[in-house]
Amino acid sequence: MTMQNPSKPKIPSDSEGHFFRTKDGNNIFVYDHTPVQAYEATIFIISGITGINHHKEKEVIEQLSNGKNRVVVIHPRGTGYSDGKRGDISDFSLFIEDYIEIITHNKDYKLIKPTILFGHSMSCAILLAIAEKTEHISGAILVNPPYIRKVSKGMSPGFGEYLKYAAYYIFARHKPIVNMAGNPELIENEEDRKESEARANDPLLVKYFSLHTMLQSQKIMKHMIDYSQKAKYPLLLIYGLSDNIVDEKGCDLIYKNWNNTNKKYYKIENGSHGKSTVRLADEIINDWIDSVETNKKLSMSTLNEYTKPTKLADSNNPIIRMNIWQSPKRF
Repeated sequence: MTMQNPSKPKIPSDSEGHFFRTKDGNNIFVYDHTPVQAYEATIFIISGITGINHHKEKEVIEQLSNGKNRVVVIHPRGTGYSDGKRGDISDFSLFIEDYIEIITHNKDYKLIKPTILFGHSMSCAILLAIAEKTEHISGAILVNPPYIRKVSKGMSPGFGEYLKYAAYYIFARHKPIVNMAGNPELIENEEDRKESEARANDPLLVKYFSLHTMLQSQKIMKHMIDYSQKAKYPLLLIYGLSDNIVDEKGCDLIYKNWNNTNKKYYKIENGSHGKSTVRLADEIINDWIDSVETNKKLSMSTLNEYTKPTKLADSNNPIIRMNIWQSPKRF
C-alpha cells in the first residue's frame, strides 16, 4: 500500500478566503465567514494536524455563527491550501505560532467583541497551547478533548503496526507512515464511520504523518491538564457519552483542573466522537456564546465608565486626567 500524501491542491479561482503571510514567509489560508456587518463575536475554529476542509464544515460554521457571529477557519501549515510540508512538521512550535499570529492580528483582538476559540478532538490540545500564549481570549469551547483515549476499532494501531513504527522512528522518523484516518470500515458508530470515510479521501486533509510529528502532537496532548490549570478564560466543555475514542475520565480531569471558575461541563446522550455531539449540543453552545458576548459588553461598559477622562478645574488649561488602564498599549 502506498503511504503518500497528495501535494498541496491548487486553490480554485472562485474560492472564498485569503492568505496570511507568517513571519517565516509561509502563506496560510484563512476562510472568513461574516454573516452580518455588525456581528457579535469572532469564533476561530482550531484544527489539528490533519487540517480542515471549510467547504465540508458548513454545518458547524453555520451553527457557531448562528446568523450573528463571525467564524474564521484556518488551514494549518502543511494542510489544505496552506504552505508547508505534508505529513512532517519539523518544528511544531511554528504550527502553534501560525495560529497565534493570525488570532492576534485579527481586527477584533483586544476590542469589545469577544474572541472565542472552538476545538474538537485533537484540536482541543492545539487550542489550549495557543490560548496559553494569547492574552485576550474571551472563552474556549472544547468538544471531546482526547486527554485519555480508549482502544477503538478502526482507529487504534495493532501490535504489528507498533513494531513498524518503532523501526521507522529509528531509521526514518521524518517519513510520513502513520495513517491518521484509520480504517473506516471497522468504526462501529455509523455516523462516525461515514465522516471518517469522507475525511480519508479529502484532498484538503493530510492522512499520513511522520513519527516525529506524532510524538510532538502527543506532547501537546499530555500537557492538556497543565494548560487547564493555568487557563484564565471561561470554558464550555462538551463530551459525547457515545464517544468510542475519548475517555470521559480525561474530560472530567480537564474540568476539575480548569483554573477559571467560570466553567460549564455538559455530557451529551448519544453524542459520538464526531459532529453528532456538536449538533446535539447546538442550544447549549449558542446560549454559552451569548453569555460570553453579554459578559464582554458588561465588562467593557464598566471599564469605559471607570476610565472616562476628567477635565481639571481650570477650563483654560484643558489637561485630561486619564486612568492608567486607558494606555493605548493595553487596549
